Amino acid sequence: MLFGDYMLFFDILLFVLLFVACKWIFKRGWLNNVLILLGNAFILTKIVTPRSVFILLLLSLIVYGVGVALKKRRFKRLLALILTLLIAIFSVRNYPLVQSWFGEWWDAFLQKHFFSVEKLGLSYIFFRMIHWLVECYRQNIRSINVLSYVNYLFFFPTFPAGPIDTFNNFHYWVNKTRVRFNLRMLLAGIGRIFIGAVKLLLIVPLIKEYAVDYNTLLPYMGAWSAVCLAALLYSIYIYIDFSGYCDVAIGTAYMLGIRTPENFNLPYLSSNISEFWKRWHITFSSFLKIYVFKPVIALLNSTPIVKRRLLVSVIAYIVTFFVCGLWHGSTLNFVFWGLWHGIGLSVYKIATNKNAGKNNGSLSKIIGVAITFVFVSIGWIFFNYPVEQLVEMFNLLF
Repeated sequence: MLFGDYMLFFDILLFVLLFVACKWIFKRGWLNNVLILLGNAFILTKIVTPRSVFILLLLSLIVYGVGVALKKRRFKRLLALILTLLIAIFSVRNYPLVQSWFGEWWDAFLQKHFFSVEKLGLSYIFFRMIHWLVECYRQNIRSINVLSYVNYLFFFPTFPAGPIDTFNNFHYWVNKTRVRFNLRMLLAGIGRIFIGAVKLLLIVPLIKEYAVDYNTLLPYMGAWSAVCLAALLYSIYIYIDFSGYCDVAIGTAYMLGIRTPENFNLPYLSSNISEFWKRWHITFSSFLKIYVFKPVIALLNSTPIVKRRLLVSVIAYIVTFFVCGLWHGSTLNFVFWGLWHGIGLSVYKIATNKNAGKNNGSLSKIIGVAITFVFVSIGWIFFNYPVEQLVEMFNLLF
């Protein structure tokens, strides 16, 4: 991730210090957008080639122009066309099966300009493009501002791995006029970065080796114990690692005067799987709900199965988390992980539908937290290991 590269982190720190100094001296609201644009350009050129930056910027401006057109007039077919194009580019970049459909020259071009961009969270940038297009079409974008739009797509603390902000929130903060320098947000940002650094630099290295591979534990214990302990450690590791990165990203954004949304809210204290997805990777879950789950529900409601409300919800959950799995990776284990959660949410929906109105006490909630944690931890096994290792693990255990 972006903050894991120490030289790049030093460059980011240098820019933040220069930004803070400029804001302290000049105290102009409009200066935010200009300075952040320079910072985004500086960081991008450290990650990808100038030619790749040009291609990404060109694609971004095309999407911007389409969004402006959609805001002026709601062209449904134009929206469908540009969304299909973005999904196609994402698929070509991420899935070897799709890549094999293209010729050698085209594949070489894509490898040079898109596939080789390891540190660039292209999927998160595409999320923001989709958000821009759909919300322009829905007339929810309050201000058409090309500078805010470009900064929104390539805001360097958050574009590699989130959180995924909304354009309206980002535009508000990046253009907020301040009478005096916001020292409170600066100090909050420093504190948040410190918390993230403790997670990433102190806690993660202690458990990562044992969390990501159960084989490291086999010399010390039996197969079942090794797999279970590794699954437990991986659940802790992925939360500490991801939330730690988000802490640093949110803290950096705070130091730049932008209040970025939270991404985690103690997810392992969730008493059911539905609550877990409201607490885990919150901005991504919200994106899935708005741009996948609800459209699937709307589509199914236009079919004869609309009267079977429970079936509509189950299908929508399965489709949404199938997409979620595909988005996370191109291998089959990510599909299994997505379907695991889709099925879990479906079962929970059916169970709560049958037991609607029943009051759950404290003991039930504690049991619910334990069951949810175990369910999520089993899911992380699918997430962590490719199919070949899953088969190997199954043979070892059974």
